[in-house]
Amino acid sequence: MTDHILVIGYGDTGRSAVNSVLASQPDALLIVLDIDFLAVAEATANGATALVGDGRDRCALDQATADIADRVIVAVPDDLNAFLITRAVRQLNPVALLVVIIREPENHAIFASDGIVTVHMQQDPDNPQT
Repeated sequence: MTDHILVIGYGDTGRSAVNSVLASQPDALLIVLDIDFLAVAEATANGATALVGDGRDRCALDQATADIADRVIVAVPDDLNAFLITRAVRQLNPVALLVVIIREPENHAIFASDGIVTVHMQQDPDNPQT
């Protein structure tokens, strides 16, 4: 069975997630959703199917087939947007594994309260202790 993985956000963290998936599961159905045309072009050049769209938008999530994704990785630069995206995805797909990269430690509890969401803290490259 082929995994269907949706990555929302193609900055450094999203790019790293895509590279990891492509290296470990080259046959996965990998879709990237980002609001930036250049990021979408880069993701496409990297081997992913990529779409321009906002992860908070139902139409964009429908186009990215979020409703049938096995895993959704949310790697956007803002925790509030990440939270809104997880709510939108969860409405469409109550069973997908959600992996969310958050930036602010105090927001961990908000995401972790959903038993299905896996939360990863974004490390500050200037301070390896965080």
